[in-house]
Amino acid sequence: MLGRLIIAANVWLVVGCGSSVQSDPGPLVDNTQWRQTVEGEEFFGMPPEGATCPPPEGDCPDFETDECVDVPQTCKVSFVAECLAPFTVLAVYTESCNWITLEQPSLRPVRAGDEIEVRAFHFVLTAPFNAEARISLTLGDEMIFDETVQIPQIDGRPLDGTWTATRDFEAGTPMLFHVNNHGANEYLLIEVNVL
Repeated sequence: MLGRLIIAANVWLVVGCGSSVQSDPGPLVDNTQWRQTVEGEEFFGMPPEGATCPPPEGDCPDFETDECVDVPQTCKVSFVAECLAPFTVLAVYTESCNWITLEQPSLRPVRAGDEIEVRAFHFVLTAPFNAEARISLTLGDEMIFDETVQIPQIDGRPLDGTWTATRDFEAGTPMLFHVNNHGANEYLLIEVNVL
């Protein structure tokens, strides 16, 4: 009888306290690992007609690397892992790419109750008038960050947010980062962290 009580107490502790177990804090993405994808229609809709993101043009460094790069003025690129100390950021340049979705697997598991912090930034947003941009991030089948920004804006500003997981996600869960923009602008995904 005593053995059954001990087992029952242990089961209760595991079940009762299981929801308070959280993941180790740290980065959920590696900004050098984003790759272009056609996934995400259920989140972002269909790309507008004529939306393209051409490969790099001009005098560009080797982008087939797991390192961040400094993009010279003579290089025209749609997206790149850029070195902006102390961060390696994902930069999306919308002059040639006004609709893009990028994908990578998550670096670590996320448990129910974990808080995910997303830090992004946009620079000055230029024409056309009365337009909107959208910056979004998904984890599996969940939208964890979705910001709409009015264009034009004369100042750059941070786009930060937190999301609390309602269930568990395994390491390797697909993540999508999406930018839908009007005009020639620049957006940065700075970091995505489990807090």
